[in-house]
Amino acid sequence: MANYIRAASLNGFEELVRSYGMNPIELLKKEGILPSTIREPNSFIDYDCYLSLLENAAIRCNEECFGLKLGTFQNIRTIGLIGIYMSRQNNILDALSSAQKYAYLHAEELVFHVNQLPNKLCELHFVRLNKDNKEMPQKSQLTICLILNIIQDLIGTTWHPEKIKLKQSPPLKSLKLFNKIFECEIEFNSDRDALYFPSDYLTHKPLMFNENIVNQLIQQQLESSSNKPIHDENLLIENAIKMLLATGDCNVHNISLCMGIHPKKLQRKLKENGTNYRDVLENIRKKEAIRIMNTTNIHLTDLALQLGYSELSIFSRCFKSWFGISPTEWKKGRFN
Repeated sequence: MANYIRAASLNGFEELVRSYGMNPIELLKKEGILPSTIREPNSFIDYDCYLSLLENAAIRCNEECFGLKLGTFQNIRTIGLIGIYMSRQNNILDALSSAQKYAYLHAEELVFHVNQLPNKLCELHFVRLNKDNKEMPQKSQLTICLILNIIQDLIGTTWHPEKIKLKQSPPLKSLKLFNKIFECEIEFNSDRDALYFPSDYLTHKPLMFNENIVNQLIQQQLESSSNKPIHDENLLIENAIKMLLATGDCNVHNISLCMGIHPKKLQRKLKENGTNYRDVLENIRKKEAIRIMNTTNIHLTDLALQLGYSELSIFSRCFKSWFGISPTEWKKGRFN
């Protein structure tokens, strides 16, 4: 069964590849990735194709730190409203726990563990769940750099890790770049890919994004697939729901929390437009179910979770009430 990763994980790819005088469209097509897909942050691409793209782009660009450089283009906005949700938590530990719980929304095969060590350090240990255990240095570089940037967005730009561990061998030409970006001790040829910082930071309250930045993020993602500026507040609410669907916590309170408005204000806005939260949520689930099933051969259990259902059976009942047939029957009709 194929696994997927959000296209936002390739933010900056085209710009970086062009800086080496290479054609990013050519590299994408060679891996079977549609160039238009990576311009839609919430679309999905095959995870193995993504990994192959990173490693081959590094070879074609003759850049051993391709993943590291790509990571500098990315930050908490790369993970969409999940990042905003993290910033609304009580402390950094809760924020990391949220990210840990929902990491599969960004990359289905990537998980990480948050461990508090006896030496008063916190370890973020990254694991890719795969069969062949093949090392992917570009992906490891990108993941560590992205997480570093996310934590800096939550704590402040003066924060830096105390230590980085990487499975890969030391770079032949670019050790200075690693030191410049991470500004800490780096251990290569390690048994894991991990990031370490003092546990005291876990009690810090995350920096919160103000309402204007949240709205700009939502609007930016909406406009990524449209040439026309979007100012419809209902569409902003709908897109916020889309981005939190799979968390299982997509309720009025959390949508309001992420948008920086009171739940009653959100419900009032929906009522003024002749609808309510429950109806909006159901309509979005219907549209997203068809959109995803039209674009990928996704496993139905994964689809149910992505739409915020705790069980496939619940999703199947809802799908049949919407369209008169089960999702299994619909899928058979499409792919047979």
